[in-house]
Amino acid sequence: MPKSAVKRNEDYTQFLKGSPIHGITPKGRFEIELKLIDDDPTNPGANKFSDRYKRRAPDIRDSYDIIGGIVYPLVVSESGSGRFVAIDGHGRRDELLRRGVEKVMAIIFPPLTLEKRICLRQVLNAAQEAFDTPLVLRDLHLLAKERGLDIRNKDDLESLLADLPPKIRRQREKLELLAKWPLDVADKISVDNDVEAGVVGFDKVKELNGLVSAVQRNHPGTAKTFAGDKLYQQALQLYFNGSFSGRRSQDTIRDARRLLKKLPQDDPVAKKFVNGTIDFSEFQAQAEPKVVDRPGRQGVVAICKDLNVLLTDIDPQRLTAAEVRSLERTVELVSKVLSEVPV
Repeated sequence: MPKSAVKRNEDYTQFLKGSPIHGITPKGRFEIELKLIDDDPTNPGANKFSDRYKRRAPDIRDSYDIIGGIVYPLVVSESGSGRFVAIDGHGRRDELLRRGVEKVMAIIFPPLTLEKRICLRQVLNAAQEAFDTPLVLRDLHLLAKERGLDIRNKDDLESLLADLPPKIRRQREKLELLAKWPLDVADKISVDNDVEAGVVGFDKVKELNGLVSAVQRNHPGTAKTFAGDKLYQQALQLYFNGSFSGRRSQDTIRDARRLLKKLPQDDPVAKKFVNGTIDFSEFQAQAEPKVVDRPGRQGVVAICKDLNVLLTDIDPQRLTAAEVRSLERTVELVSKVLSEVPV
């Protein structure tokens, strides 16, 4: 291994030793009563209606029948008054309760802060389970709130991921995109689609993210009517309402995004579509005759060169109010486009 790689590994190992749970030790492994274990309301793994539960329940049930019990102990932390908070093993605990079992072996940690519980359960989940998007996303939102960070800020997200296992850190680009979506959408994102169950796959979310960006850039007036996170929620609502149905929804979303980009700014047809007044087929019929062809990638280079020449000769002291607003708008759009460029 090259010396530089060894040095990077050593530095990163030292960095991980600064994790909130580095050196944390349990009090031991003891048998405790199941009725003394409470759900952690902040733990997305406690959601009995999540895809994760549905996916794992049959395997846990079969494992119990084959072995005659559970092998891995639950992981809990003390919460006072002789009670405990579940950190890991929700599926196993539910199976035991379903079978009428009263006691279980558990690894018991002393009382832990929310920050430590989040880090610990993510480390444990990474060792057992495939990448679980909703669970990780929810915990990142919680961890950001605890630390006073903004999950939508790339540097802050990098800081949050630093304390989590490599399996999660390798998904940084996916999490960076999903972090733009509101927290209450997290449970609706899965690996696969299930419209009837109100679940949308990551590939669809990725396309919808591009559609939201197209509205924000090309139809700011329409975007303003959906303040805060409402535009993301509206895009998801359009998907579940069948606005993109009729053929492969990913292709339909891409076509909608293309039309939104080519329509004149704040065109009424775009507003009707985003509001859900018309579906895609109606939107396409009304939008196609009005689309404006815009320069492609080569055009961007040429326009930037022309703008550079213009700005070199410009006298800032003599700019009109309209010219200043135009430049400010251009700066905002350029910054937004660059913020979406993959790192």
